[in-house]
Amino acid sequence: MFKSFLKSAAVVAVTLLPAVPAVAATAKPPVSFKGQWWTHPLGCEYSRAGRPGETMWFLIVNTAKKGCPSYIAGTTWGGIYRAEGSKF
Repeated sequence: MFKSFLKSAAVVAVTLLPAVPAVAATAKPPVSFKGQWWTHPLGCEYSRAGRPGETMWFLIVNTAKKGCPSYIAGTTWGGIYRAEGSKF
């Protein structure tokens, strides 16, 4: 009886909880974006940085939320960055 109650509760929880769009986790600023700061769809904010000819977006730490990468690689000429950093 208790197991069936837990299964029912899990089904209700999955049905009622809003889903975070998958696009939010992989969102990047458009290549044409020229601003210094960019806000991720999840609410995290990033600051543009990088060497000449390179664009990197680094998370502003006090805006970190679960699901936002620690950095977003834009145009890079060094092979040290993945497309996205670790998620918070």
